[in-house]
Amino acid sequence: MFSAKSADNTKNRKWDFWLLSAGVVIYFLVNFQRSSIPGTIFNELQHDFNATAAQVTNISAVFMYVYAITQLIAGLTADKFGGVRTIFWGGLVFCVGSLIFPVCSNLSWLLAGRVLVGLGAGMIYLALVKEIDRIYPNTFTSVLGTVILLGYAGSILGGLPLSAAVKVVPWRWTFAFIGVVTLIGYLLFVFCKHHVKSIPVRREKLSLFPFWVVLQSRNSWVLLVAGGVGYAVYYLMLAVLGKKLLEDFCGTPPVVAGGCLSLMVIVSGGMNFLIGRLSTKFGNLRKPFLLLTLGFALLGSVLGMIGLQLKAGTWFFAIVLILIAASAGFSAVTNSLMREYNPPQYTGSGASILNFVAYLAVAIFGNISGWMMDKFSFGKAEKVAEATIYPASSYMAVMLLALFISIAAIAAALALPETHGQNLYRLKKLERNRQRSIK
Repeated sequence: MFSAKSADNTKNRKWDFWLLSAGVVIYFLVNFQRSSIPGTIFNELQHDFNATAAQVTNISAVFMYVYAITQLIAGLTADKFGGVRTIFWGGLVFCVGSLIFPVCSNLSWLLAGRVLVGLGAGMIYLALVKEIDRIYPNTFTSVLGTVILLGYAGSILGGLPLSAAVKVVPWRWTFAFIGVVTLIGYLLFVFCKHHVKSIPVRREKLSLFPFWVVLQSRNSWVLLVAGGVGYAVYYLMLAVLGKKLLEDFCGTPPVVAGGCLSLMVIVSGGMNFLIGRLSTKFGNLRKPFLLLTLGFALLGSVLGMIGLQLKAGTWFFAIVLILIAASAGFSAVTNSLMREYNPPQYTGSGASILNFVAYLAVAIFGNISGWMMDKFSFGKAEKVAEATIYPASSYMAVMLLALFISIAAIAAALALPETHGQNLYRLKKLERNRQRSIK
């Protein structure tokens, strides 16, 4: 009897592993979709749809608006319905959007496809976190780190490999292939789902109360500016304009420019790992490392403006993009701070709000940057072959926007209290109780 039960447990663990693996495949493709459009195929989209820069950046913004909103919903649904059910429905919508996108014949349908992709994609990460906690509770941190690393690999695929692919195969066929791969990954997840016992749906009603608690904290609001808004500089360059800048201003070949985007993802991932380790090593210091990373965005923005004035080449702007990528290395610190500023039971809600603000900022500033590129081209944008080439003045306006965001984020970070890894909410509560006992 004992051996039969042991065999059942082994079988369940095997199916749990394959279920999680299929979920990671979907998450890999989520990261690919999130980082590759429109940045890597900016010129192709602009040419095929005869679009302005504002219209192309709006393709990214629409995705990010929907993705941001679903960050708030995903945590609540994963808690109530479980990670598997959330991935099942989110993955279905993600598949439909991924298959629609490459066959769209006009901008309206293209935007509709991206809305579906964003709606489905936004449900995956937090649901995966929930499943990792269920399947591997004792090795949660290491497994989650591995999953995030694999997710970053999807973003790398959206840089150099995608740039090389669309030089050989039209972008529509490339993304149709990605859509089919997404469908296969989703069907594998569904197959594994039928071999895993479903957890019961929680009876509690969905509530926004945890968000209300988090937003009662002044520190939370300030952190949302420092970490949430500050993230926009990195993603603006990675997913929207970095490759376009290299091609237009420096004449960089598309494959080399795509390689710079892949390098940005590698640097960002490496910095997140390094900053997390350094923060722990130096007594759980948070604030200095947040300021350090945001300082890279400020430095990159200033050097970008100088490079535009001096008509610098590819390698100079590659360094600018690497510096901006390094600025995204604060995730371990900002998530820790959000946890340490609020009641422990609302850590997940705090992370959801932080993600929401980050991607909302990316969407808003993506819209603004596209408008600025058109506005500050002063009629000097030139249509050449299959691309529209924007002048230095357009990119100077974008760098000024990045500089403004960086300064605002640093100012907010300076106003944050240091935690040294302690939960300030709990410490204040203990202090209040101590004061009452003295009275």
